Amino acid sequence: MARFKRIMKPNFLKAGKYFLGLVVIVSQVFLAYQIIDMNYERIYAFVSGLMPEQSASYQLEELVVNPSGSNGQRYLVVEISLDLKDRRHIELIQNQQQRIKHEMNEVLSSRTVDQLTQLEVREQLREELTDIVNQAIGRGSVRNLYYTRYVMQ
Repeated sequence: MARFKRIMKPNFLKAGKYFLGLVVIVSQVFLAYQIIDMNYERIYAFVSGLMPEQSASYQLEELVVNPSGSNGQRYLVVEISLDLKDRRHIELIQNQQQRIKHEMNEVLSSRTVDQLTQLEVREQLREELTDIVNQAIGRGSVRNLYYTRYVMQ
């Protein structure tokens, strides 16, 4: 009989630990569900507040630039579209449009024809032009900058 108790005791304790762990996990899942169910509207409003209200796109006017060292013989035509985080920033861009165009012209005209035709330089220019817009409006609104037209003549 003593031998039988020794054999049953370790197995029962092992099964009891697993059962107790399962009960704890199931009760935590149930409590989490109840808390979320009772406060769903407040949680949804909080999470929605973290997201930007409405994103927007903005098309800048066409830029025509003479590349550095081309002596006016070559030119670059660029149209840029901005993907913005917030629709309200369109007005900020419109208010600073002359400054943005001027600074973009400065950056683009400082590059040579060879640089402007290289894909790696175009990607660097995208980052620089994005920084110009963000600095001009004082916010990090530009998610992405797209060349809708990029023609070297």
